[in-house]
Amino acid sequence: MQQAKSPFRYDINGLRAIAIMGVLLFHYKVPAFAGGFAGVDVFFVISGYLMSRVVMGQVAKGTFSFATYFERRLHRIVPALLVLVATVMLLCFFIYFPVDYKANLNNAASSVLFVSNIFYWYDAPSYFDAATDTNLFLHTWSLSVEWQFYLFYPLLLLLLNKFFKRRRNYVTAFITVTVVTIIASFVITRYDASGSFYMLPTRSWEMLFGGLAFFAEDKIKSILWRRVVAIAGYIIILSSFFTFTDSLAWPGICTLVPVTGTFLIIVANYNNFILVKNSAFQFIGKISYSLYLWHWPVFVIAQYYGLGTGWLAVMGYCVLSGMLGYLSYKYIEPIAFKGKKVILTAMAGLFALLFCLAYFNINEALYSRKTLDVAKYKVQTDPFYAQFRKDTCFTEGMRKYKKEACLCFEGGRKNILLIGDSHMAMLSQSLREGYKGKVNFLQAIAPGTLPTIESYYDKGNNYRDMMDYMFSDFIHNNAGRIEGVVISGNWAGQRSIGPKGILAGLKEALTYLELHNIPVVIVGQTERYTVNYPVVAARSFQYGTNNNSFYLDPYTQQIDALLKNGLKGRYVQVINSAVFPPLSSKGEPYMRDEDHVTKYGADLLVQKLRGDKVWEAFMEGM
Repeated sequence: MQQAKSPFRYDINGLRAIAIMGVLLFHYKVPAFAGGFAGVDVFFVISGYLMSRVVMGQVAKGTFSFATYFERRLHRIVPALLVLVATVMLLCFFIYFPVDYKANLNNAASSVLFVSNIFYWYDAPSYFDAATDTNLFLHTWSLSVEWQFYLFYPLLLLLLNKFFKRRRNYVTAFITVTVVTIIASFVITRYDASGSFYMLPTRSWEMLFGGLAFFAEDKIKSILWRRVVAIAGYIIILSSFFTFTDSLAWPGICTLVPVTGTFLIIVANYNNFILVKNSAFQFIGKISYSLYLWHWPVFVIAQYYGLGTGWLAVMGYCVLSGMLGYLSYKYIEPIAFKGKKVILTAMAGLFALLFCLAYFNINEALYSRKTLDVAKYKVQTDPFYAQFRKDTCFTEGMRKYKKEACLCFEGGRKNILLIGDSHMAMLSQSLREGYKGKVNFLQAIAPGTLPTIESYYDKGNNYRDMMDYMFSDFIHNNAGRIEGVVISGNWAGQRSIGPKGILAGLKEALTYLELHNIPVVIVGQTERYTVNYPVVAARSFQYGTNNNSFYLDPYTQQIDALLKNGLKGRYVQVINSAVFPPLSSKGEPYMRDEDHVTKYGADLLVQKLRGDKVWEAFMEGM
């Protein structure tokens, strides 16, 4: 018995619903959906399948018209994107500071031209880097990849059709191209992970998998096996959402999991699952494109104003995104334009407008000069290097580390070793100035590395070799000369490890130092903000408010309290939670980003240390 084919593929629309829910909940930081980013890969396979179904049939019949094909793609993709970009940038004109507004104008312009994936690869951090959470149009990278695929895919199919007339040879050539692309993608990921993530050549195999699904969709005849294969596909996709994390190489071997799951569901062509055919589920699938467009700007703007990622906030983001997505689906996507000139003209006009807004910084007129200076505060290179001892004693591992300058003992002064990450480095200059002539501070600091004996990382860290050297070699061999150790780190930034792991690692390090009779003190967690602190300070100055606490990351207070309680007598609490430092006399904020202090802020922190009983007991006990 065979299942009658449905004229409407409920399964594919259901896949869209699954994909968008995975992406949305991943972007909204819901812990259970740490692998929800794989929803984009599901979309890629769907796009490849649908394009194959459209283009291959027409190419085979000799009726394919690139002009018609291109015009249909324009009508389907571009209007909703242009409305999104125009609406978001109009709103942000009034609520974003110029420095942030200009950055997003550039991102918007690249999105309108469908080159945002190239722009982000060249000019932005990794997709999974926290810094990308300020990019209103980060999600458009996948639209750019798909658009580029739409342009090049028909050319590939026409080329294969020209040289391989027999279906078997045609399919073999197609499979060969797919396999070669997969291998190249995995290899490139090892050497340029960001480029491989963003670029079409290393992502195209996922859409080519959709073409393979088109070739294979009629191969399973048994209704029972179609059901089994479909169930397996859904399980595979959902397992990737629930078990994967952003620490995986992507695209890589694991990317085959959601891609294969999607492939199986398309090939099975089974439409009779009650949940899949559920009207609410199908509705989400129908609005998935517009929902994808709107969900990310909603989140980014909310974080810009410190609304957080609690359950109530996430529910609010989902509702608002759903409403905006529905309005776009209902009133923008169906608009029928006559020809492609109107759409292309709108693209060109919007790009020109975005360029002018960015070039002339027009929304600067809304703010005072001091507000603008605070909002765009950046540390100049030389002061930054002096504060951190960058590329001397604060380096990316042992390869660049200057042992002679950083681990030099001096007679007549206390020799205290500073170890940790950038949160230790930011205090280096202020400590040296504050104890000038009395203390010689040795320094061994690497970014993003816990100052513990074990790494406690879920993934490898290229800079771990410095901590390995300090604990296995330097401290052991120089214990009699080291009169004290100061440890500090961005404890709240190590979320892949968890508070208990950090506490266990610090206790292990304390035990090790105690065995070597070396006094030790731990400088506590500084506060972390959900947006760059200069924006918070500028907003407070512009509107005469003092609501720093509204932008604090609550996890920071939680881990600070845990470490203080678990490391009594060794932990110096420095976090600000109620009273926050004002701007300096020169208009300098005390923090330069979400969690690193400026030199002004570091001086204040050292003053706080010197007034703390635990710190003073440490300094006097040597």
